[in-house]
Amino acid sequence: MTGKEKEVDHRSKIKQQIKNLLRLVISIVAFICLIKFGKVDVKVAVKYLTQVNPLYFALAYISYFITTLVAGVRFYFSSHVLGFRKNYFQLVQLNFVGAFFNNFLPTTIGGDALRGYYLKRGSHIPLSRAVACIVYERYTGMIVLFWATSAAFIMQDLGFISKSLWNVPHQLAIFCHIGSVITIFLVPFLPQLNNLFFGKTNWVYKTIIEPILVYWHDLKLTVRIVVLSVLLQIFVILCHFFIAKSLNMNIPLSYYLVFYPLTTLAGFMIPSLNGLGIREGTYIYFLKKVNITSDQGLAFSICWLIILLITSIIGGIIYMVGDFRKHKPLT
Repeated sequence: MTGKEKEVDHRSKIKQQIKNLLRLVISIVAFICLIKFGKVDVKVAVKYLTQVNPLYFALAYISYFITTLVAGVRFYFSSHVLGFRKNYFQLVQLNFVGAFFNNFLPTTIGGDALRGYYLKRGSHIPLSRAVACIVYERYTGMIVLFWATSAAFIMQDLGFISKSLWNVPHQLAIFCHIGSVITIFLVPFLPQLNNLFFGKTNWVYKTIIEPILVYWHDLKLTVRIVVLSVLLQIFVILCHFFIAKSLNMNIPLSYYLVFYPLTTLAGFMIPSLNGLGIREGTYIYFLKKVNITSDQGLAFSICWLIILLITSIIGGIIYMVGDFRKHKPLT
């Protein structure tokens, strides 16, 4: 490495350290504001945690563990169509490793960068295809969240769900409807729109659209991935249901389609360390809408954090001893 390359690499590392420091500051400030201005009594929250029903909490973690296995199946189909040849067991390991690094990298999708890196490692496939695979997975997961929330708001507007059960700001409903409309009527036609207005020689087409075209052309695969994403989110919601049961909270079933997706989307979009501070604040905010106190809301979010940390610990162990780095031939 030349002196100039070393200098560029050193500057890049400094910039990344500054970004990580800013995200850490955002997380700390968010958490302090949550405690100071959110009328949260930490002692009461801890008291709720000591009363957690271990059986329901165990069921909550089992539900979340199953989501990792389902995500492994989704990862297998979405990566193999692009030519990657890691087996199912390796891809499940990669999901755990991603969960581990999510605790140290930006937002709740920081670990995806590592998943993309190790997916490509050992192969001669361009990195852009690994990025396309990860983006596609995240995209299908996000559209399910938008659809679920939009469906809940629509059912409430049509009178199938009583507004007395829960009532959140109408602006959030509009936000979710816009997200759903974009995923249904805009994104599926993005290649055609890009070709119509810009042609096939522009940066957007070559960098973003071209590597992921295989998904647009394979409707059967797309349906399979979306179904797996729906199944995955069902188990995450089931995990939240059991967390509430473990804390003896009564949350309307329909409301799980609203507060979980919206708290997850907040973690995607707001920079912090694995959503820390942001996640707790959004859980407290949305659970208040169904008469759950701030202290109970904090206890709920901490239970969810514990489940994520357990998964993260497993990911850390796998990162040290796993065989996900190898690129195996198809058998």
